[in-house]
Amino acid sequence: MQSSQNSPVYEFGPFRLVPTERLLLRDGRPVPLTPKAFETLVALVERRGHLIGKDELLNLVWEGDFVEEGNLARCVHTLRKALGEGRGEHPYIETIPKGGYRFVAEVREAGRTGPPGVRQDNGAGDLTGKGSGVTEPETEPSMSQQEDDARARDLTPPPTASWRRPAAATVLISLSALVLATAAVAFLYFTRDRRVVTDESPIDSVAVLPFVNTSGDPEAEYLAEGISDSVINNLSRLPKLRVISFNSVLRYKGKQTDPQTVGRELNVRAVLMGRLMQRGDGLTISAELVDVRDNRRLWGEQYSSKLSDTLAVQGEIAREISERLGLRLTGEEKKQLAKHYTENPEAYQLYILGRHYFHKQTKEGFEKSIEYYEQAIKEDPNYALAYTGLARAYHWMGTRGFWPAKESKQKVEWAALKAIQLDEKLAEGHVRLGVLKFNNFDWTGAERDLKRALELDSNSPEANSAYFQFLAGLGRTDEALRYAIRAQELDPTVTPGNLALAYLLARQFDEAIEVYRKEIEKNPENAHMRILLGEAYVAKGMAEEGVAEMQKGVALDPSLAKTPERWDRYPMLAYAYAVAGRRAEALKILDAQRRLAKQRDDVSPYNFAIIYTGLGAKDQAFEWLEKCIEQRTPLVYRLKVRPMFDPLRSDPRYPELLRRMNLEP
Repeated sequence: MQSSQNSPVYEFGPFRLVPTERLLLRDGRPVPLTPKAFETLVALVERRGHLIGKDELLNLVWEGDFVEEGNLARCVHTLRKALGEGRGEHPYIETIPKGGYRFVAEVREAGRTGPPGVRQDNGAGDLTGKGSGVTEPETEPSMSQQEDDARARDLTPPPTASWRRPAAATVLISLSALVLATAAVAFLYFTRDRRVVTDESPIDSVAVLPFVNTSGDPEAEYLAEGISDSVINNLSRLPKLRVISFNSVLRYKGKQTDPQTVGRELNVRAVLMGRLMQRGDGLTISAELVDVRDNRRLWGEQYSSKLSDTLAVQGEIAREISERLGLRLTGEEKKQLAKHYTENPEAYQLYILGRHYFHKQTKEGFEKSIEYYEQAIKEDPNYALAYTGLARAYHWMGTRGFWPAKESKQKVEWAALKAIQLDEKLAEGHVRLGVLKFNNFDWTGAERDLKRALELDSNSPEANSAYFQFLAGLGRTDEALRYAIRAQELDPTVTPGNLALAYLLARQFDEAIEVYRKEIEKNPENAHMRILLGEAYVAKGMAEEGVAEMQKGVALDPSLAKTPERWDRYPMLAYAYAVAGRRAEALKILDAQRRLAKQRDDVSPYNFAIIYTGLGAKDQAFEWLEKCIEQRTPLVYRLKVRPMFDPLRSDPRYPELLRRMNLEP
């Protein structure tokens, strides 16, 4: 590539190419290009008339990063569309079969750009091709702090103006001043805002906010969410970078957000914000990366592409972010960052629809997500990520009590094994297998899979959370607490429940109550947190307070009319009633659960084990716990450490249950 100083300006056909300004003009109007498409064009034009091999072009544009040849093909395809080449007509870029590419159009050098502050145009005009004859000052003009802050907050990169020659000489002085100001802004933008952070230590933490859908079409919401979710997944594969989970940034969706506030709340150094505009098959994506310490804009870019090119764009955004954060990546890390799990755009869109509905965390949402994941697999049978999505949704259908445990586990195992068969390095597949194994009391196999998941993706909240639950099930509560804390760092919104549970299982009741209460202060409508806070109160001996919180939780959950079988709603409330001495109210819920079990086969034996334990009916409690162990009911693996089962520990039948679960009494 040419040096940024004294670099030529090229003209061909109706186009004008200014490499130093990353600008392509057609008849004076900017032509939007992705960064890599632009760099590919510069490489071709600089070597015009000569064949450039594909490997050479990849090295020139991606500078040693591991990328697939398909990335280059997509860049060339994008360039041909931008240059107006029709099918079979290539007046600019010629493809040499099994060779590479050659730029074949006649190119003229229309002057040169000088060092910062000096423009050398040889009379050919300004950078828009219209010429002003104005020489820029050698000193950098200053900007007001207000202007600088406003520009830093503006998500869309500054557009390049297209100037017309004035008709009257009396306007020339005003126009010259305006050009000077514009040049100053451009200089600041391209030398400050787009630089790689090399003057300080690398930024080690980032939050990617949900991209804003500016299309006015609610149907595009899933796409905006999906792109940000995919960028997060790509970046989370980098062990040197802490990436906040998509679950935790969802709370900022649809809100006016200040990067510094987000950075403070999520404890990160950088925040990425984005916007998406969809018009038919066309897609415009703007992204901006901000250092939250001083609200400094590290990078910004706008991408114009087809809907089918979304995969390439999100990968490019992830790669740009890693560079702007100053990260030094190994060859394997670059390879993982560039990896696509499908090249089928239809399969990808179905997959992100599945993710969209999964995040709703309702029975209907899980069912809808399963439907879309299955459709994605029909489009691409080798789409490993879609299988992990299926495994996750199957798992939650069983854990929440919406499916019988046996059916859920069979489906989870099939989907997780298929994912790993397709890609052994997919951490999510190992997480699902590990969770399945400790639910089946295969503690050795579970540890092997979960450690492998953490080795592959130490930034995975799910992997850290699953390993916490594994350790807790074994009774290793001190170790478990460390992984619960790590999971919360990665997923501050969703995993506080896990952190509080870790305190609860470690018998640190005051700490558990404090975490639950803080989360409820942030979101008083969180039904699940109130149920778990109630359990912590009961464990501490504050049964009436526990009842009060569980009553609020049950009242706040609108889904209970459709899902009365959930163990963590009515059965937990009955348990609290019983411990508080409100036996009649506990028995009323018990009778309702009995009637429900006669009508449906998805009522878990865990429900009855909980209620009978609270009532002090040990014989019935052990009977139902036996059924839980026999059926491998989700969450019975916590029997050794869950405080609600403390009344059973002195019974000689209790250690026998633990031995049946391959646990030491």
